[in-house]
Amino acid sequence: MKYANYRSIFKMYELVQPFLKYSTPLEESLPAGKILIVAPHQDDESIGCGGTVLKHVKSGGTAEILFCTADKNYERMTETEQAAKILGAKLNYFLQFEIRSLYNNISQLAERFVTLFERAKPDVIFLPFMIDNHQDHIAVSKAFLKAYKKKKLDCLVYAYSVWTTLIPNVIIDISEQWEEKQKAIECYKTQTVSRDYTTMASSIAKYWAVVKGKNTQYCEAFFKASAGEYARLVKKIL
Repeated sequence: MKYANYRSIFKMYELVQPFLKYSTPLEESLPAGKILIVAPHQDDESIGCGGTVLKHVKSGGTAEILFCTADKNYERMTETEQAAKILGAKLNYFLQFEIRSLYNNISQLAERFVTLFERAKPDVIFLPFMIDNHQDHIAVSKAFLKAYKKKKLDCLVYAYSVWTTLIPNVIIDISEQWEEKQKAIECYKTQTVSRDYTTMASSIAKYWAVVKGKNTQYCEAFFKASAGEYARLVKKIL
């Protein structure tokens, strides 16, 4: 891996161990009212944590989505609006960075995070796990660390995976939300035409459901930490 090397991965296993339990707990609901989903790209929000977002909104919570990069063609923007509507997002922010540019613009991304985190004031921030194997995804965690140094956050982080499985310390049953999550992913026809993201998300969700048991069919898994704890781990690992 170019952006998260193997030394970082081994270090991560050692550092996150205190956060883990032998039996990963099944969390019924988020300890939050307002959540902010940080999506490096237009589709990560649906693939990575769409079921949990749906579950939260349907239980009375609010959700906003922050898209770091933007594919500015009309079709992709229309797909994004449709997916966000299915997820029940109250508001969407678009930072307009070019795709695959985030790693070279971490300081600028961090500045935007400071402004938007202050505006949104979320109880929970969802973002890609720090070693998720895409340069834009890793850049989000590095920018989060820079933003936290400038402005401390009193919230929780739920880190999700898209391209690399993570070591979770919380699992959420999304069996009842799966069909709607699938519809949100399928909104992105410009993306699913070349890669079957629905099958990818379904396979991962079924895997975690089997791991957890308890009559679950689909689950999403997250690495959960306070904002400060997550920032400290990013500093040590990346």
